[in-house]
Amino acid sequence: MYEIVILKADYEGWWLFEGWQEEIVDRYTYDTEEEMVNGYTDIILGMKKRFNLYKIGKYDMHAFFNGCELEYCEDCDEDLQIFYTPIMTKDNEVVK
Repeated sequence: MYEIVILKADYEGWWLFEGWQEEIVDRYTYDTEEEMVNGYTDIILGMKKRFNLYKIGKYDMHAFFNGCELEYCEDCDEDLQIFYTPIMTKDNEVVK
């Protein structure tokens, strides 16, 4: 199964920290890899319109954010930036 998942986290999604799957806020399912790649392109273009800023990191993954979207971290006693990262997966494994 081919999917694009959207992570919402206080780190750029390409770090793929342990438990990253718990940060998934949206899923898009596709029948073929080609459909998934085309869907990924569409999602990236849409997110570029919705978010003010983005970074490109490891595996050419995009992390989108708006400078004003912060969440307070009690453990670190500070506000942390929130990032949204679309990730392509095949059979629940990251496509790199």
